[in-house]
Amino acid sequence: MVEAKRWRVPIATRDHTEGHRQATWLELFFDLAFVVAVAQAASQFEHAAAEGHLGEGLLGYLFAFAAIWWIWVSFTWFANFFDTDDVPYRLLMMVMIAGSLGLAAGVPQAAHLDFRVFVVSYVVMRLAYVAQWARVHRSTPDPVMRRLAGRMIALTAFVQLGWVAFLLVPAEWRVEAWIAWFLLDLAVPVLARWNPRLGGHWGHIRERYGLFTIIVLGEAVAAATIAVSGAVDSGLDFDTAPLLTLAAAGLVIVFALWWIYFDFSGGHAFDRGPVTVYVWAYSHYFVFAAVAALGAGTALAVERITDPGHVHLGDRAVALVPAVAVAVILLTTLMIEAVSERGVAAGHVAAKFAAAAVAIGSALLAPVLTVPGAAVATAAALAGLVLYGVVEQHLRYRRSPDTGPDAAALGSSDQPPSTPEVTP
Repeated sequence: MVEAKRWRVPIATRDHTEGHRQATWLELFFDLAFVVAVAQAASQFEHAAAEGHLGEGLLGYLFAFAAIWWIWVSFTWFANFFDTDDVPYRLLMMVMIAGSLGLAAGVPQAAHLDFRVFVVSYVVMRLAYVAQWARVHRSTPDPVMRRLAGRMIALTAFVQLGWVAFLLVPAEWRVEAWIAWFLLDLAVPVLARWNPRLGGHWGHIRERYGLFTIIVLGEAVAAATIAVSGAVDSGLDFDTAPLLTLAAAGLVIVFALWWIYFDFSGGHAFDRGPVTVYVWAYSHYFVFAAVAALGAGTALAVERITDPGHVHLGDRAVALVPAVAVAVILLTTLMIEAVSERGVAAGHVAAKFAAAAVAIGSALLAPVLTVPGAAVATAAALAGLVLYGVVEQHLRYRRSPDTGPDAAALGSSDQPPSTPEVTP
C-alpha cells in the first residue's frame, strides 16, 4: 500500500528532546556505500606496505580515509539536524552515495598522490552538501539556523574552489597543500559558529557513530577473512598452524575492541559544552581509521606467513601495523572518555596504557615471538582489559543502591540511548 506523502517538505531543525530516533534506511544505505571506499583505502595501504612502501602507503591511506571520513561526518551531522526524508533530500544523498563510489575508484591513484578522480568526486559530494544547506537557508523559520546556513554555504563553496585549484599544485608541494587545505575544510563548522548542541538528537548521533564503528569492524574482519581464504586457495606450501593462530588472535582482538568501545568508553560528551562535542566528533577519525588499518595489518600478516617472498617488510614492521592500530584505538578512546567524563579513574588509564604497551612491545619483539605470537600477546592483553572492565562493572553494580534482580547491566550497549536534558 502506497502511503500519502508530500514529495517535498520545508526543512526544520530536529529537536534533541524528541523520543528515541533510530537510523533511517537511507542513512544505513549511505554507510554501506562508504564502506566500499573504506575497504579500497585499506586494501591499497596493505598492498603498498607489502611492496615495502610503508611510509608512502600510510600517508596515502591517511589522506584518503580523512576525505572519506569527513564526507561521512558532514552528512551524518546534517541529517541529525535536518533530516526530512523527502524527495529532494533523498536525491541529494544519492548524489553523495554516487560520489563515494568515485572516491573509491580514485583511491589507488590518490595513494600515489594523483588526486584528480578523488578531488572531482569529493567536490561533487560537497556541492550536494551545499545544496542541502541551501534548502535550509530558504525554508527554515529559525533566524539562527538561517544565518548558520548562509555561513556554511559560503565557506564550503569557497573551500571547493580551493580543491579545484589544488589540482594545479605542483607534485612536490601537493602533500603540504593538501594538509593545509583539508585543515581549512575541517574548520568550516567552527568558522561558521555551528553549535552542535542547538539541535539534532544526541542519542541518534551516538548511535550513528556506533553503527559506523561496527561497519568498519566488520570490514576489518572481512579483509582478514579474504586474505586467509586467498592464501588457502592459492595452493602455496605453508604451515597452517601459524595461520590458524593468527586468525584466532585476530578474532579475539576484534571482539575485544568491540567490547571496549561500546561498554568501557565514555558517552557523556553531549552533557558538556560544544567544544567537548567537537573533540568527541573529530577524534573518531582516529578510531575509524585505526580499525580499518587493523584489517589491513592483519591481511598483511597473513601474506607474510603464507607468501613471505611477496612481502618486502620484516616481521617487526609487519607486526607493528596492527599493533599501532590497536594502540591508537585504545588511547583515542581513553582521550575521548577523559574529555567526556572530565576525569577517568587511574586504574582505567593504567589498564589501557598497559594494553597499548603490550601491543607495541610484542610487535617490536616479533622477530623473536613471530608475527602470530605478537598477535596472541596483543589478544591476551585486550582480553585482560575486557576482564578488568567486566569486574569493575560488577563491583560498581554491587555497590549501587539499585541492585535488584531486574537492574540493567551497567554500561550495557543494548540499552536505548538516553537523551540528556540540557538547556541550550
